[in-house]
Amino acid sequence: MKNWFFLLVLCTSIVTFSQVKLKTYTQKTAKGYQFLADNNEYCPVSVKVAFTLNNMYSSKGNQHLFVVPARTKGAVLTELKSKKPGNYGYRFKTNFNYGNTLKDNTEAIYNYNLPFKSGTAFKISQGYNGTKTHQNEFALDFSMPIGTPIFSIREGIVVKVVDHNTKTCYKKECSKFNNILLVYHKNGTFSEYSHIHTNSALVKPGDKITKGQLIAKSGNIGFSSGPHLHLVVFNQKIDKRETFKTKFKINDGTKAIYLEEKEMYSRNY
Repeated sequence: MKNWFFLLVLCTSIVTFSQVKLKTYTQKTAKGYQFLADNNEYCPVSVKVAFTLNNMYSSKGNQHLFVVPARTKGAVLTELKSKKPGNYGYRFKTNFNYGNTLKDNTEAIYNYNLPFKSGTAFKISQGYNGTKTHQNEFALDFSMPIGTPIFSIREGIVVKVVDHNTKTCYKKECSKFNNILLVYHKNGTFSEYSHIHTNSALVKPGDKITKGQLIAKSGNIGFSSGPHLHLVVFNQKIDKRETFKTKFKINDGTKAIYLEEKEMYSRNY
């Protein structure tokens, strides 16, 4: 009896600076194959699989959206089993991205630290849903000189660091040169610090950071019109980011508010 299979693997990611470090593969069983994944990232990774099955069925039925825990090898996502004697086989395409797309990470009330050191103040040059580059995005731009120390707004684990780029231009295509620092939070959300200065990151992937820790310096790298820190907090789904407004502690830290465009905010905590 001859079994056949043809593998077509298309791995895609909307994370523009680097491919997510996830590997999917199969392992032969008595009646078919196990479909497995290795996740080498420091956060969960969601995987959407489109199977084309010949004389086979998936043990998960039509559920082909999976979440692979961080730093996991050999996670069995589903089993592909033959339906009846004879030839059988499969093809598949995958799409994956950071985060747990099956989890509703609606942000509970949380008060974030401002991303700069105590005793300083900076202005929001572009706010939530800004007209320049923040349309339909809850992101903040802090206007600050190149080399300004950046402090973490929340505790978490560093997932990705890119700080080798040097090119700057005010064109969308220059987004591929953005220097970024990506942090995963325990509630399933992420924070991303963009345009950081070249070779300024003080942390690396896998580092657990505390709230208020010095992590990098601000810059003007990538898709940027001038020196600033671009900051966004979001849920990561397979095919999109879900950004949302966040409250920051201001002044002495006893009050937390939503920051507004053109306003100056100080941190004294």
